[in-house]
Amino acid sequence: MNKKPKVYLAGPDIFLPNPIEHGEKLKKICTKYGLQGLYPLDNQSDLSNLNRGPDKAIKIYQADIELIDDSDCLVANLSPFRGISADPGTCFELGYAVAQNKPVAIYSNDTREYKNKLKDLNLPEDQWSIEDMGLTDNLMLIAPAQNVVHDTFEDAIADLSRMILHCLLYTSPSPRD
Repeated sequence: MNKKPKVYLAGPDIFLPNPIEHGEKLKKICTKYGLQGLYPLDNQSDLSNLNRGPDKAIKIYQADIELIDDSDCLVANLSPFRGISADPGTCFELGYAVAQNKPVAIYSNDTREYKNKLKDLNLPEDQWSIEDMGLTDNLMLIAPAQNVVHDTFEDAIADLSRMILHCLLYTSPSPRD
């Protein structure tokens, strides 16, 4: 039986007003491209009875790590989250997957250059220089995806599907006669 490659769906989408429905929509797109989507809320139903605080935070962290460990690849929503840059939790998840040599794809609803996002804030001058690589966010977030930032989740999933299925095709053992 062939199993679909699993893709962890990293991003701040869990903070949307309808996170479960949104996650289901994303997982259907994954299925369309031959992947099984793993949404961060998939294995957290038993955490709803815990009160906010350090214990719940650790349980959520462990649940997310378990899903990333179980995945074959990761797609990250690096849309600006409450500022000009990506959600810090998503950045961690992306880095964790990259450290495990998992293929990644990224997308953002704001593909302006990072330096222009910052300039648009009209902040007072300070002593810090601005990273100017022509990328949509910090190079450490964008470079793992070969500097490709997709405009939509579906475009990122389509690209990731081609990548992961190509790898599986060329690393699978050849059939014996």
